[in-house]
Amino acid sequence: MASGQSWTAPESTGLTSAGYDLRPLSTGEVLDRTFQLYRSRFAMFASLAALPAAVSFVSGAIQVFAMQGDRVVGKLHVPVIVHPWAAYTTRFVTFIVYYALYGITQAATTWAVAEIYLGRAAALRAAWKAATAHWFRYVLVTLRQYWSIFWLPGIAFGILLALFLINAAHRSLALSVASGIVALLAMATLIYSAYAAIRVSLGVPASVIESLGANAAVRRSIALLVERKGRIFVTGLLVFAMSIIVGVALSPLLFLTMRAQGTERYVLQMGTLAGSFFSRLLIGPVLAIALCLFYFDERVRHEGFDIEFLMQRTSQTDPNSVVEGTTSPEPA
Repeated sequence: MASGQSWTAPESTGLTSAGYDLRPLSTGEVLDRTFQLYRSRFAMFASLAALPAAVSFVSGAIQVFAMQGDRVVGKLHVPVIVHPWAAYTTRFVTFIVYYALYGITQAATTWAVAEIYLGRAAALRAAWKAATAHWFRYVLVTLRQYWSIFWLPGIAFGILLALFLINAAHRSLALSVASGIVALLAMATLIYSAYAAIRVSLGVPASVIESLGANAAVRRSIALLVERKGRIFVTGLLVFAMSIIVGVALSPLLFLTMRAQGTERYVLQMGTLAGSFFSRLLIGPVLAIALCLFYFDERVRHEGFDIEFLMQRTSQTDPNSVVEGTTSPEPA
């Protein structure tokens, strides 16, 4: 990393007896501190990520045993859905529950990171209590983020689907050309989605630490990320690459599943689901921790949060001192 030192070295992480030093950080230093925090509280952060991962695992297991058969294609046994409506309903419910729990988990992780980073004690139960106390707000923040990311591609791909359906019923060269143009535009909107995802990425930390509602948290994220969006993108690529590595490691199981049948196939499918579960468990906290640190770094750069926090800490330790005009960094 940028520091050139071990992730566990105090000189690299800036760890002091009163928490981490608040100062502007490079991307490498933020990642150093991210992995140091994760390693120092691995059990707590992994436990926070376990609930949404478990929901995905259980849903997959239900579909494997209750709604899935196979079709032989050559020597391969290709999984097929034998109860489509039940399978699609299960997937839809799982999607809703997973992302609701994802927002709450992100909030709990953010709360724990903020406590540790600012030199206070953090525990698993306290993190869950802090997140569930305002769970609906954090779910709304997550939904607001996804709306910002996907509204334009949703419209574009909706128009594309409508054109394809019309073209299927009334084939014409004009409709085919229009469909091709709209398809290119729809793909281009995905670039906007990546840009929008970066702009709203600090919404959950802003909501947790400043007790902001969904719209206010998203606006706060956009205001803080006027500059330095690139490092959020780099961090997202890092997490994506970690997921790809896990996916490649699990790919032999998928191939073996298509060649197996009976009990062996079910065992291999459950092994694949277990691998996905541990992937979400291990990789999930990394981005949440990093985004919280980026949030603090942007506040230090834009608002002098380091000075504000130092003044507040001084006022708390000295009963005779009075500090005006500061806001509490206490996580909600």
